[in-house]
Amino acid sequence: MDYIVATEHLLRKIRERKDALSQTLASGGVEHFEQYQRVVGEIAGLSFVEQEIQTLHSNMEDAYD
Repeated sequence: MDYIVATEHLLRKIRERKDALSQTLASGGVEHFEQYQRVVGEIAGLSFVEQEIQTLHSNMEDAYD
């Protein structure tokens, strides 16, 4: 069950980073459009990875049940 600990750790870090980036956007912390694009792109990438890890996590739980 070490995979649960590993995936939960990764998900926690991903969510922390997404929250920090969202706060940056919400507080007007981007100065240029290019920076805005980078932040939005990073959030999108993190969301994709988060979903993939959740799917993997679910599949692995089903395999062990």
